[in-house]
Amino acid sequence: MKICIDPGHGGDDPGLQAFGIVEKNVNLDIAIKLKHFLEHEGIDVAMTREMDETVEPAERISRINKSGADYTISIHCNGGPVSSKGTETVYGHKSLEGKELAECILKEISNLGIARRRAYNKLNAKREDYSFVIRESEMPTVIVETAFLTNPSDNHLLSQNPFRKKIANAIATGIFNTVQIKRQKGGHWAAPFFEAIREEGLVQDQYPLDKGVTWGELSMVLSRLIERVKNQTNI
Repeated sequence: MKICIDPGHGGDDPGLQAFGIVEKNVNLDIAIKLKHFLEHEGIDVAMTREMDETVEPAERISRINKSGADYTISIHCNGGPVSSKGTETVYGHKSLEGKELAECILKEISNLGIARRRAYNKLNAKREDYSFVIRESEMPTVIVETAFLTNPSDNHLLSQNPFRKKIANAIATGIFNTVQIKRQKGGHWAAPFFEAIREEGLVQDQYPLDKGVTWGELSMVLSRLIERVKNQTNI
């Protein structure tokens, strides 16, 4: 599985600028963090830029299509009236895979406390996808409008490195919960890890892998793990 990450704008194209924050820099920082999260989980990653460089539209599309990726994630910040805030995702109007991925990413980012707006598609006068990145890409592509740079509260969140890291992690989780399911042929992306601890006897029953873990359940697993370590080290 391979993901192409497209940090919007760059170089001579700063994107939006508001309250001292420049969009191109936010996009790149989140993209690099997302790259690290994906690679840590064994996902191959390509990027349209890894520094502050100008990437013309034709070159951007060329890099995306030459990447050989299965999906493209294009990272942006939104803009509008000061009162507008929240996260949005955009997908190709003929892409069911893109819609699924867009909705899953939207859900994960909104779980961070950013207002959930919508996952949608937008057409031009020719009834084609409005965004050239979505229109010209050869694979399912999702634009992630992380938050409104023009909104004071959203801007404040985007200005904070820890929160940008949370956004990157949320995007990665959205990808895992869609792409990785297919990679495991219908199984959950975490299924191999859960099966490994079952084989070791740390858990004995089946559990929904997206279900929250209680302190009781965590204590049970840790207690068994401590006992296993003691036995192996003859403590």
